Amino acid sequence: MSQVTIGFHQSIEVPAFAKSLVGASLSLEESWTVRQLASAIERFCSERGVGVRIGALINAARGAASAPHEPVTSHFASGDRVLIIGDIRHDKWPSVDDIVTKPRASGEPVPITIFTGFLGAGKTTVLNHLLLNQRDKKFAVIENEFGEVPIDNELLQNSALDLAEQVVVMENGCMCCTVRGDLLGAFDAIRKQMDKGSPLDAVLVETTGMADPVPIVRTLRQTPDIARYFRLDGTITLVDTKSILNRLSECEGGKDDQERHRQIAFADKILLNKLDLVDQDQVAEVFKRIRSYNATVPIVSSVKGVVPPAELTNLGAFDMEKIAIEEGAGHGHGHGHEGHGHGHGHDCSDECSGHGEGHGHGDCGDECTEDHGHGGGHGHAHNNSRHDNEIGSFSIVRQNMEVDALAFARWVRIIATLPEEQGKLYRSKGVIAAAGKRAKLIFHAVADVTEMSDGPDWGDHEQRSVKIVFIGKKLDRKKIEERFLLLLQPVATGLRPMLRAPSPSPSPAPTLETLCQRGLLHHALLGLWGRDVLRVSQASATMHDGIFSPDGFAHFRAAAACVLADGAPRGLHAVSGEVWLHALMPLRSIKMYAQAWRAACVKLSTKCTGEYMWGEPLQFDTVGDLEAAGVMWLELGEIKDADTVNFLIEFGWRPETMKSFFDVPGSATNSALVKITVEDPSGDSELDDDLRFRVNLNPENENGEDGEAGGMKLHRMSLQLVGGKTSNHIYQIFFHTVDPAYQVHINVPDHRTPIFPTKEVFHQWHPLMAGLRQRPRLRFLLRLKSLESGPLDAMCGCCG
Repeated sequence: MSQVTIGFHQSIEVPAFAKSLVGASLSLEESWTVRQLASAIERFCSERGVGVRIGALINAARGAASAPHEPVTSHFASGDRVLIIGDIRHDKWPSVDDIVTKPRASGEPVPITIFTGFLGAGKTTVLNHLLLNQRDKKFAVIENEFGEVPIDNELLQNSALDLAEQVVVMENGCMCCTVRGDLLGAFDAIRKQMDKGSPLDAVLVETTGMADPVPIVRTLRQTPDIARYFRLDGTITLVDTKSILNRLSECEGGKDDQERHRQIAFADKILLNKLDLVDQDQVAEVFKRIRSYNATVPIVSSVKGVVPPAELTNLGAFDMEKIAIEEGAGHGHGHGHEGHGHGHGHDCSDECSGHGEGHGHGDCGDECTEDHGHGGGHGHAHNNSRHDNEIGSFSIVRQNMEVDALAFARWVRIIATLPEEQGKLYRSKGVIAAAGKRAKLIFHAVADVTEMSDGPDWGDHEQRSVKIVFIGKKLDRKKIEERFLLLLQPVATGLRPMLRAPSPSPSPAPTLETLCQRGLLHHALLGLWGRDVLRVSQASATMHDGIFSPDGFAHFRAAAACVLADGAPRGLHAVSGEVWLHALMPLRSIKMYAQAWRAACVKLSTKCTGEYMWGEPLQFDTVGDLEAAGVMWLELGEIKDADTVNFLIEFGWRPETMKSFFDVPGSATNSALVKITVEDPSGDSELDDDLRFRVNLNPENENGEDGEAGGMKLHRMSLQLVGGKTSNHIYQIFFHTVDPAYQVHINVPDHRTPIFPTKEVFHQWHPLMAGLRQRPRLRFLLRLKSLESGPLDAMCGCCG
């Protein structure tokens, strides 16, 4: 049987733990392709305790990369030396062979894969090959063509088009331009076809070469009516190995420059195409440059767009459980190209431009408190371009530490709106221990599109920790770290260990300990206000630990699921300040919520009814609802302006009114009036001002019919202000929505304007519209200040 020997390309510095692989022999199967040889080498290395992820294979004698889809006998003979270009670490890398694909259940969202890449990289060629060479899956294809005449549609072979369930071509526009109606309309058209009995396995979106993937990701992740039927599986960026280095240096510093680097930095997988057109050194240089922009992305090589279908689907980039597994592993030795290792090694000094010189997290003990650079392996730093210095990554790893979930949600708002002087965040992922919760808190960000979700539980003997990585351009590491580290606190422990006295009989009487362990105490406490639950927790150490522990919060949630009817609120915040939140949030976070509310000095001004004489309580249906309010209180507490008055108000509609609004095309709608009383600073009630407001949603064009723009039905929001002419003061007002799915900020410079037309225009798929269909109300924070007291400062950068 033929055999080859294993080696590494000279651009790869082999760490000590992998040196035994150099010169090792591997038997060749004549039936293999080059790609199968790569898989065999990866398995061979894994069996010897080394994780190797191959980007390309080189025949040392020929000096060129081998086409992965071609027979191995066309590229290697017995005795040849196979050189690897790829990544090395202690742990095994996940591969497509490891993925157990579960059949998508009926009604589950259809996965979407975005294909992006520079013009001419081969996106259409890859799609042709995918559609022509597999028969197991049904795909819909959305193409985007920049120009008056669609060309890519013609390039897709007719037979390939016939194999796609549906092809939607969007002409004369780039998907990266805002949230386009044609993109949303394309998904709506596909949904309608599915409703007619045309099931799909996946949707493939091919973008133009100049498309920035972030707005597309934002559209798909933040549009509820799209998310109900589709889910984003990930982004694949195609790279032309022959031209990429020139492309990256063409427009340094300009808009095109930023988008080209974003396409690589945001990618969940890189396809390194046209490998046959360059020599081995250029392949190595391209690999190194990609690693300088994205330290973790899998790189799959190809020739003529021939890629196994399994590499193009099931990316799971937004699968929170997969993120928990991937980010929780791989913290051993890392290694990559010169100047950019791939593991999680300790960061090099500030003078290093690469990510080398790290020893890896595997060498640290449990008390490790140092930061770990994402990509810190054994590489040497070399400056190849300005971008190698500007684009990079770093990690923070802390053992035996955790965060408060509410404080973390506030930090997420900060990182999503990072000031320009602190850099541009491309990606971030984290697995976080949250105080009072069994589940791991999984964080994922693509630019300003952020998500938090509960992942799997921490194991009984697993050490709780905080692990987070940041990838971006010109990131101000010092400031980002300082703000993040303020969140960390030691893992909370019980006041005393749980006591287990011997049982005097087979059926002992229940003890306080068993009541806590079985959740019976939590069922009994579920109906109490939060303050009373805190009082009960002070009765004994056992009671305190049973209520504040992660198991205690799990019991409260289980009790709520058992007792509360469908549709009933899961949390309440009364006008009096009492809160009932322990079915949604751990007690430690509730304490922070209450403190933030008091510091924010917000007046709760909700509708008065016969049951609630002083105003209805705020109702929270989800954790997101509650966190949105808590983050708002925390933000307000950071603003010091004694002359500003804050109100929390809700604009409401009757359900039948809202149903008519959505059912009848061209409809407008007005909310019920909301009243607030602004007390005069002198204390003289005669000088108090009563102000009333309502929200109007009107069709955008002038003839009373819905405005149409690219297939979207548009409504503009306006505010009706009542009582301005009779008030004693002139007020400037900021309106801020309090909602987890969207943010609307409206600046009214003079409250005496009877009808204030805002700049806010909403299409039928916007999260605000989706929220109104579900709950006919809009929740706003109203910040108000009299003009004679000076200007009203903006609350955030987007409020001006």
